Amino acid sequence: MSLLDDYADYQSSAQHHQQNGAQSSAAAFSSQPQDGLALDVNEFDTDGYIATTLEAEDAPVFSLDTVQFRVPNKIISLAVSNDILVLVIEGAKVLRIKLQEAHSIAEASVPVNPTSLRACNVFLDPSGRHLLLSTPQGESFYYYEGWDAAKPLSRFKNMEVTAVAWNSSAWSSATSSTRTILLGTHDGKVYETELRPGSEKAKRSDIAVHCVAELPVRERVTGLAMEAFPARRKHHLVLITTGTRMYQIVGAADLESQTGDKSAVFEAMLRNGLTNPNFQEIPGMPGPGALTVHHRETRAGSRAQIVATDFAWLTSMGVFFGRLTFGAQEAGDSVVENAALIPYPAPSSSTDISSTEQPSSLSLTEFHILLQYSDRVCALNMLNSKVAYEQTIGSSDETLQGLTVDETKHTCWLYSPANIYELVVTDEDRDVWGIYLSRHQFDMALEHCYNDMQRDMVLRAQAEHLFAAEDYVQSAECFARTSVNFEEVVLRFMEKKDNMVLRSYLVAKLKTLRKQDHTQITLLVMWLVEIYLSIIGDIEAKLASAGMAIASSSVTQMNTTAEPSSSSSSASNNSSESVLSVKAAYNREKSDMQKELHALVEEHKQAVDPKTTYQLAESHGRRDFWLFYASLCGDYERIVEYWMEKEECVRAIEVLGHYGTPEMFYKYSPALMSAEPVALVDVLMRQPKLTPNKLIPAFMRYGHEPSGGANQSIRYLRFCIQKQMCRDPVVYNYYLTLLVKESDTDDESELMSFLTTYGKDMLYDPDYALRMCKRFRRIQSCVHLYSLLRLYEDAVELALKQGDIELAQIHAERPDDDKLCKRLWLKIAQHMIQAKQPASEVMELVRRSDRLGVEDILPFFPDFTRVDDFKDDICVALEDYELQIQDLRGEMDEATRTAEAMQRDMSSLKNRFAILSTKETCQV
Repeated sequence: MSLLDDYADYQSSAQHHQQNGAQSSAAAFSSQPQDGLALDVNEFDTDGYIATTLEAEDAPVFSLDTVQFRVPNKIISLAVSNDILVLVIEGAKVLRIKLQEAHSIAEASVPVNPTSLRACNVFLDPSGRHLLLSTPQGESFYYYEGWDAAKPLSRFKNMEVTAVAWNSSAWSSATSSTRTILLGTHDGKVYETELRPGSEKAKRSDIAVHCVAELPVRERVTGLAMEAFPARRKHHLVLITTGTRMYQIVGAADLESQTGDKSAVFEAMLRNGLTNPNFQEIPGMPGPGALTVHHRETRAGSRAQIVATDFAWLTSMGVFFGRLTFGAQEAGDSVVENAALIPYPAPSSSTDISSTEQPSSLSLTEFHILLQYSDRVCALNMLNSKVAYEQTIGSSDETLQGLTVDETKHTCWLYSPANIYELVVTDEDRDVWGIYLSRHQFDMALEHCYNDMQRDMVLRAQAEHLFAAEDYVQSAECFARTSVNFEEVVLRFMEKKDNMVLRSYLVAKLKTLRKQDHTQITLLVMWLVEIYLSIIGDIEAKLASAGMAIASSSVTQMNTTAEPSSSSSSASNNSSESVLSVKAAYNREKSDMQKELHALVEEHKQAVDPKTTYQLAESHGRRDFWLFYASLCGDYERIVEYWMEKEECVRAIEVLGHYGTPEMFYKYSPALMSAEPVALVDVLMRQPKLTPNKLIPAFMRYGHEPSGGANQSIRYLRFCIQKQMCRDPVVYNYYLTLLVKESDTDDESELMSFLTTYGKDMLYDPDYALRMCKRFRRIQSCVHLYSLLRLYEDAVELALKQGDIELAQIHAERPDDDKLCKRLWLKIAQHMIQAKQPASEVMELVRRSDRLGVEDILPFFPDFTRVDDFKDDICVALEDYELQIQDLRGEMDEATRTAEAMQRDMSSLKNRFAILSTKETCQV
């Protein structure tokens, strides 16, 4: 027959309760808080619990269920681990049951007389594979899963094993060995061994065992635990309990280096630890002495590990309970913290308190201590030491024999000779939050809350507690996370007249709003902006006071220097240092508030109302925040206007340089060009998207002083023309205008360079340029422009009028018409003769021109001019003429001969004929 016909139903029911939890509703009471705010919180009962009402579908935390299994014989002992239940029954039988496969029961025998096995100690390792049996007669047996019979341990003769400390490193190991374990015996000795299955065919098991320690006081070992330090795997804690003592032994033991039949690894550690032992002793009669250690799974990075966290020890006076804290302890140190002795509770059904029975065994869950008596089971809450559960077994003549907990699967089991019970634990932490709340451990209470209602109650109680303690900032943050009416909380904090408190509440409340709560977010953000600005203003007022104190201290120190006194000088120095430290603290506080304000506005940029924000910044005189918000919104035009109003043009130009648009440059350049022309032009030259002709109004307002350095308008337009290759005639004409105005009569090089370079493509208006040059008497440029307009005679005349013979000669060669060129050269020569220049210079002009001869200029000389200066030129000319006459005479003779020959040919043609045949064809 199966162990549990409806075990699957039990398991599914337990899982259902663990997942869903118990929904408790608190019985509210009306407490009268300070400042008139009514707050409903849970009422605490005398046991520290919050009064709760279970709904119909909620299961109790603890329930004792009888396992429907007909045991073939009386149960001697029971053990459960890793969902494996092992029964030792009369008749020397071992039943091994997989709880997930309740119909699968393996039966094995114990090789003793069936009638002699009436009692034994059973120890099942955490994996559920290894079973150790030990009888009061000193016989020990080893059973491994799958065997048909347990095997006697030949080396364990006359040794009753009363406690076993399993190796935690083998819990999840794939090996078949238990690795190194410790055994406690009835005579106060501790042994070390390792259980290995070996060959199944062998009738006996020859597993080695070593005695590694003996207690100073020879008592029965009732409990044994071996725990590795989480961060120091070679460091171990060994707990040994008896009926009166609990020993703590800390030391190094390398379990990985020694296995099998080798020297014991715990021997040195235990012997040294027991030489001068660290123990806790309970005076009086020996108690049950049972020891249990509770483990929890923790994570170190990505690796999970099982760590011992709590222990409990049954003594004659009660349960000795405490925490295990692993750190840097060495030999002789204690790992026990917050230990307390909890008296055994009196049975609820007993009228004689003096007849209180001591429990025979115990186990630990996450929050409770389970005590097993002969007729009942009891659960004590670890947090308040109160009885959380008590249940008597049904039959009066039935006696409970033991209690065990499967730490792997977190199930609890009890047994009597005839029955097996499962203590079902459902959401045992459901009321823990209320206990923590009653003890004002609010963080722990929040951690164990099951629903929003519980969290709200805890936060309300915490907020009220902090408010009563005048910790208003923390109280505000807690109130913000509750469902308490917003207006009521705000009114309470406004009565305190502390902006820091109100700020904390509003900031915390803002974090609780949803994204779609646009109106509420905007209201809170704008209120916070005003509060932050007020706080910063208050801090600045304090800084001003501190500055006045420093100034006063300086005056006092000067007076002290005039009349030296060691005591007064020392006091003055101390006062100055104190004021400076206070001032530094104010500066840090101000910086923190500014950072928080900026972060707030950045985070909720879309919810901030620009108009209100600017008004708040102006009303509080916060120019820095005004500028910050404008920058955040990208409202750079407003920033430029602001700096323009403050007449800080350099800053306005900096903003334009980084964030200005072309329209902003066109708008503000006229004013900035007058104030900071160099800085503005530097920025303009870095803006490739500007249209230069739209900046001309700004340049026209720019009044350049000759003594003020380079003309910045010319500098920018030159950059546009030469670097940006601008082709706008308006720009060229204005640039020409500036060049005409700025150039000097004696130095027209830049103007001439411009006219020469860009005149070919007519990028400027030459007529306009000529008018401007005439107006400002730029003669060289006018001559060039006349020539450009093909008014060569005007160009030469103007050059001659100014007495610039060279310039006239240059432009006399410009025309393509040779006759015009000769006429221009004659005009130059005539001008030189009329100017009574030496004949030699005139003749040099004639020679240079290659267009004039001496005969061309002779008519311009006066009649009585001596020819001595140019007679050589006349002779050369006459010789040239003679050569020309001879050439002409030869040409005439040749022409005469040619004419005579032609005349003879014509005469001969008159007598010429040809005879044609009638059959000849036309050759045309």
